[in-house]
Amino acid sequence: MRLAICTYFATLTIAFAQQVTDKPTFEVASIRPADPNPESRFWVGMTADAGMVRFPNITLRDCIRAAYRLRDFQIEGPAWMDQARFEINAKLPADAPLMRIPEMLQALLAERFKLSIRRDTKELPVYALLVGDGGAKLKPADGKPDDQSPTALGPDGKPRAPMMFGYTSSGIVLTAPSANLRTFVELMSRFTARPVIDMTGLDGQYQFEVAFAPETTPGGISGPNGPPAFTDPGPSLFDAVKQYGLRLQARKAPIEILTITHLERTPTEN
Repeated sequence: MRLAICTYFATLTIAFAQQVTDKPTFEVASIRPADPNPESRFWVGMTADAGMVRFPNITLRDCIRAAYRLRDFQIEGPAWMDQARFEINAKLPADAPLMRIPEMLQALLAERFKLSIRRDTKELPVYALLVGDGGAKLKPADGKPDDQSPTALGPDGKPRAPMMFGYTSSGIVLTAPSANLRTFVELMSRFTARPVIDMTGLDGQYQFEVAFAPETTPGGISGPNGPPAFTDPGPSLFDAVKQYGLRLQARKAPIEILTITHLERTPTEN
């Protein structure tokens, strides 16, 4: 029986965004404090249309991750940037493509939070997600996205469908109705000792449901009786991904790291 379910939104890629010399900016942006409730820490939504982009519940780490198209483990900075949450509403320039929203966030962070960064490359232990010997057995996403469902910022800078995680007595269940592998490995990585890196070379949107015994669990997860107790552990993630013709391999890989050299806790006034 599933005890709890949470929705998780992520933005991910391993490589930094290409340097842009003509970095676009929002016409105007409002930044206000959001709900500090720690139970909402796993929900980071995003909506965008032809005129506005809205982040109703976002931390500075979330903003930086989205702005530079990174993953959590690629960002090194003060712990407090994970705590305070903000509501950001910004007006897009006329005819601005949604894929340029990350660059607009970069400019917003520099202007309003005085963000400055340094880029490095480090060799880190990872789990590489690879295609198995028998070939991939992925199930394509079915149907059109529900316009009423919450959305998040995808790797291409556009809103995308959510992913979910829940837990049972045997472990974690990860579910995504429509996700690419680059996005889905970010959710996997919340429950592994090493970050999972997509090295399959596969594109496209797929359906996923993966159940496994986690190697670790992020702080803040709890059920009606406290933290989850896995009394009947299920398969490892190494075994669970085999249903999709995939495999995991422990290795080291060069990863680009963004180090925050300056960041203000409070934004300048609207």
